[in-house]
Amino acid sequence: MLSLRLSVIALLLFLAPTGLHGADKDLAAALASGAAKLASESKNEKAKEMCFKALANDEDCAEALFELGKLYEKEGQSIAAADFLVRASREFAKDDKPAFVSKRADADGRVRRLNPYATRFSAVMTDYATELGAITRKSSDNFTQEEAGDRVATLKLADFVAPEKLPQISKPAPPKAPEKSTTRRSMDDEEGLPARFRTKKDAPTNVPVDVEKAMKTAGFEKLTGNWKKIKDHVYEVTDGKCETVKTNGALQVVVHKGNGSVKVLVRNNNREMSGFYTYGTGYGFNIDGGSGKMFTPYNYTGTNYRPWMEREVALTGDKALVLLTINEGNLEMHLNSKREHRSNYKISKEGPFTIDIEGTMTIESPMAKGQ
Repeated sequence: MLSLRLSVIALLLFLAPTGLHGADKDLAAALASGAAKLASESKNEKAKEMCFKALANDEDCAEALFELGKLYEKEGQSIAAADFLVRASREFAKDDKPAFVSKRADADGRVRRLNPYATRFSAVMTDYATELGAITRKSSDNFTQEEAGDRVATLKLADFVAPEKLPQISKPAPPKAPEKSTTRRSMDDEEGLPARFRTKKDAPTNVPVDVEKAMKTAGFEKLTGNWKKIKDHVYEVTDGKCETVKTNGALQVVVHKGNGSVKVLVRNNNREMSGFYTYGTGYGFNIDGGSGKMFTPYNYTGTNYRPWMEREVALTGDKALVLLTINEGNLEMHLNSKREHRSNYKISKEGPFTIDIEGTMTIESPMAKGQ
């Protein structure tokens, strides 16, 4: 009866308006309990949504992390499953409740089955973090601190190493801003623009006046690359980009099948990296061939999030409709009118809305709204 009551409470909370903030552990625990009930009834997608809502209230909710790990394990997504289970085990270890002891043992067992070398790997990573910490204590210069920070992020040390054993990275001093020229630059002079606004090499910008006017009406501030109007709201673009500086709002475009790729991103202000995980520059989709690579928020150190490629979504047909909405931490991602992701994390507010075209592609009805 108690389990049923908690499940009902969790469902009601899920249907309530979003926008909750803070580490409300009791609320998160109730939501995680509801998710467990839904998972036991094989309502996996609803259970996932409940878990992410719990994590939006308490990003370290062990029970929600545990349930997500089991759900991804059931789907055969070993990497995502192991990640959530490792984090759950670490959070369970912080509390000596009898129920948490058994759940931690279960989480550890699942991780070992997913990766028999996980225990050794964690030990190696801890040793590495310890040595890295010794280096940062000895050398406080910006170069060393920045290099150490990159290694912590790239290797995702926070997911394997206890917080007290992570190296303490000093924030590098910001570079001195160059003096502003008193001479006003022309609209065609790209020198001095941020890197994301510069035209790609060997792809001179050619934007007809009517296209530029239509795109500005659609909400975009900057266009680069070669643009050709096919018909109203339909454009053939070669190695181009359209951007607008917005924090909250919606970004939409229809991508026609072609030989290139199109990235549709919000908060596009991160460093792209590839390794054990693939990190993107913003949150959204990379439409490439017959799939859409989905980049969602991922906690890589402390309370910091960055875009990582969670999974690929198969595409059918000749067009792909992408819709992204972002309001503070509330992020929703839709592909072909189906919601593929929803989360509420304290992600950075930096970075523009971007549609970035590699090769030659046709896009339709690009639109950016918000502020």
